[in-house]
Amino acid sequence: MATEPPLECPCPPTGTLDVLGKKWALCVVTLLGRHGPLRFGPIQRSLPGVSPATLTSTLRALEEEGCVEREARPGPRGSPVTYRLTLRGEALDRTLRPFAAWLRRG
Repeated sequence: MATEPPLECPCPPTGTLDVLGKKWALCVVTLLGRHGPLRFGPIQRSLPGVSPATLTSTLRALEEEGCVEREARPGPRGSPVTYRLTLRGEALDRTLRPFAAWLRRG
């Protein structure tokens, strides 16, 4: 009697998938994908209801997954920090755009 091969999940759980499950991660990736590098303040203002601590946590998690890069740039008032998508983050954004459009349609 032949045995069937084991089934494999076509979408294995990964760290990136766990990060995207966080409430604001999808918004941050698509925001940076649409508008390019942004500072913390404009990101937070674009996401009504997100707390600074939650946004910081989300940005750090996306950094750890290699999707977002934090860059400090010398300036007159210290070192302003900007966040931008990495190549991995850009690929993720392209993948998420149809999903984000689907969500907007409700």
